[in-house]
Amino acid sequence: MINPGTEPVVEAREELAVANLEAFLADVRRRAAVMDEVPIRRRVAGLDGEPVRDPGADRDGRFGWDLPMSDGRVVRLLMPGAELTALRDDITAQAPCLYVNGAAWWWAGAVDSVAGEGLTLA
Repeated sequence: MINPGTEPVVEAREELAVANLEAFLADVRRRAAVMDEVPIRRRVAGLDGEPVRDPGADRDGRFGWDLPMSDGRVVRLLMPGAELTALRDDITAQAPCLYVNGAAWWWAGAVDSVAGEGLTLA
């Protein structure tokens, strides 16, 4: 059985994944700022530096990047090489999933997952 959204991305293109990554990181920064306002949380690490492309991680029409964290950890992201609207705006189960550290997420869940990296309870 294949989970919805995890099927290979047909006709994936790296340039679409690059553009999607830029939009994704902007959404992550906005979401992280909102998460940081919750008084019971404290950020101990955050995204730090530029994403590093890792072609060896590519699979199923998803392109790999390592997102460096300020504490030295790395978040592995596989970004589909599909149109942004198919990832961010499609709310059906057919929308291609992103992978964050090996877990499949639709756009909003992936944003929350990366934005939540480095948070702890105060």
